[in-house]
Amino acid sequence: MDFAQQDFDYYERTVGNMYRKFYTKRIVTVAIALVIIAGYSWLINEHLLLNGLLIVILLGLLVYLVLQRGKFPEIYQELLAGNQPQVVIDQVQEDEYSYNIYREGEKIARVNKNGVRNLPSANKTYTLMAGFDKKFFSNQPLRLVYYDMLELTYEEKFRLSRGGYSSMPRFLRRFTWSNLKASAGNAVSFIIGNLFFLFILFRLIRYVISLIRMMF
Repeated sequence: MDFAQQDFDYYERTVGNMYRKFYTKRIVTVAIALVIIAGYSWLINEHLLLNGLLIVILLGLLVYLVLQRGKFPEIYQELLAGNQPQVVIDQVQEDEYSYNIYREGEKIARVNKNGVRNLPSANKTYTLMAGFDKKFFSNQPLRLVYYDMLELTYEEKFRLSRGGYSSMPRFLRRFTWSNLKASAGNAVSFIIGNLFFLFILFRLIRYVISLIRMMF
């Protein structure tokens, strides 16, 4: 019985909604940033060269996100093809903020816990996990992973924290070096991406404050 085909047919709408919501949030965020920068440039006429460059970059990012959002049918079929003719069963390890995916003992992905869905399979032994990469940058963030929920394991530090043995406050654990490093993908993209993000955030906060002052 090809239970992967049954599962993918049954859950296509659910996963599709998750996928489109994932990109819609990012599209709206970039659009808001564009409006703020464009509005500031038009009303105050400062930093026009820098703002023009930022607008071009953000427009390119916006186009990319919109195109990626429309690729769900193609990506979904590629993920289905990866489980045919034989379904791939992975091992899952849970940590504080993600699920680490292992295949034949090798770590192949890190799925963000936030928004993850565990979907019952037609094969009662397995569960289909639907989620997105924990990496800051990923060309194709959607992950669909078959695993046996009864074989789920816990990362050692997370297991100890669940038992109350962690000395670090929960709200600080997100900023531990191990969590940030695992999320980065690679050091270069982590540094460049975060510097750009912080720079954009700094400009946006500054522009919003300037616009508010001008209004009042």
